[in-house]
Amino acid sequence: MNMADDLRRAVAETQERLRAGGADVKWVRPEGMHVTLKFLGEVDEARLPEIEGAVRAAVTDIAPFRLRLEGVGGFPSAIAPRVVWAGVVEGAQELAELARRIETALEPLGFERERREFSGHVTLGRARTPRGRDGLVAIMREAREQPFGEMEVRRVELMRSDLRPTGPIYTSQREFELSGSQTGQGEG
Repeated sequence: MNMADDLRRAVAETQERLRAGGADVKWVRPEGMHVTLKFLGEVDEARLPEIEGAVRAAVTDIAPFRLRLEGVGGFPSAIAPRVVWAGVVEGAQELAELARRIETALEPLGFERERREFSGHVTLGRARTPRGRDGLVAIMREAREQPFGEMEVRRVELMRSDLRPTGPIYTSQREFELSGSQTGQGEG
């Protein structure tokens, strides 16, 4: 799921502060920032129609919802991050439900279920080595409640990732509109 431009800019500004800490991190280019609901790995293009059908069926009755990003953290922990992320604070349940439905729909097609529980986030960077970690952790601590903004989630996308030395290039293969009823969803 791609991010709105203003949200992407806000996250990129904080990413620059994190980068200034000098840690050995491979930073995600701002244009590549997104929320991953399910990583499929390498897929034969001949399988796209069945994947598209499964994803379409999984998201068909989900209503658009508001997503708000706030705070910086790390996996597996904020004091020893291998992945630096911006967190989802509003819309997390809806994202988790989307991920669960997509996971369930793709499992019969041979895509293995994730072993870890889904945690909605935007990856900002991946640590290559522990070098410079202390400076990074200090800046992460300052940004742990940093508000980034919000956006309306109206669609999910099936993305292709082409790995390049400069980082992955993402290309949307298909978009799936969220068209379910807003009843009971509150504002949005």
